[in-house]
Amino acid sequence: MKRTSGLTSVPSGLARFLAEPAVEKTWAALGNFENGAARRELAAALAKQQHGLCAYCEIDLVPQDIRVDHVVPQSDQSDGPRLSCDPDNLLAVCQGGSKQPNSQSEDDPYRNPARFKAPRKRNLSCDAARGNRPATDFIDPRTVPASPPVMRVRQTGNLEPVPASCAQHTVAPETVAAHIDCLRLNVGRLMIARAAIFETLMNTASRIPEKIYSKYMSQRATELLLPNAEGELPRFFTTYRSFFGPVAETVLTKPPHSWI
Repeated sequence: MKRTSGLTSVPSGLARFLAEPAVEKTWAALGNFENGAARRELAAALAKQQHGLCAYCEIDLVPQDIRVDHVVPQSDQSDGPRLSCDPDNLLAVCQGGSKQPNSQSEDDPYRNPARFKAPRKRNLSCDAARGNRPATDFIDPRTVPASPPVMRVRQTGNLEPVPASCAQHTVAPETVAAHIDCLRLNVGRLMIARAAIFETLMNTASRIPEKIYSKYMSQRATELLLPNAEGELPRFFTTYRSFFGPVAETVLTKPPHSWI
């Protein structure tokens, strides 16, 4: 999971909803406001701010596979209702493997095993796995240290804490491990997808002549780790980041830090 930033402005539909005195400020009411257009606009704005990636597992967000998660869950009796429509409490996330593919639709995104894998319950992740567990049980992606990363992906596709980085940022590795477990970011479908990316990167790099290897790694890291023309980052960003290692951090720490 990478660092992400929150919205810099309130989407127009949400602003109209919040300014409407006759409407109760609940998440359900926002869903009904303007026939749901305001909530769809909000989800799209959050996704764009996050460079098109799920705030938790980093799969690419598509219209059929996106929803909004509450950092402080709505079930929180003290703050949940008050923050249910607060843009500072919202993140764009995927469906967490909870949607089964439609056998009648060839272009159904859930046909991709990275989005759905049986058995369903064993492969749930992100907010679908977290449920109503309180915010103290996981790390808000907007507070994750930017660099060096406190999480890395192994060649096997396993996401794990980076003890040295955790120590540098005074973050307990146990806290990072608990976050990974809370969101179940090491379920089979996610590990398989990350491992496949890692293998492809390794196979390609192994064919690069030694005399241009360093230049190749720097160029590829720049191409893959910075937002493209549409402002999007590659799915499972941390996998690419982990593969390129120190080269990735050299690229990512250069201004203007547009990947955050």
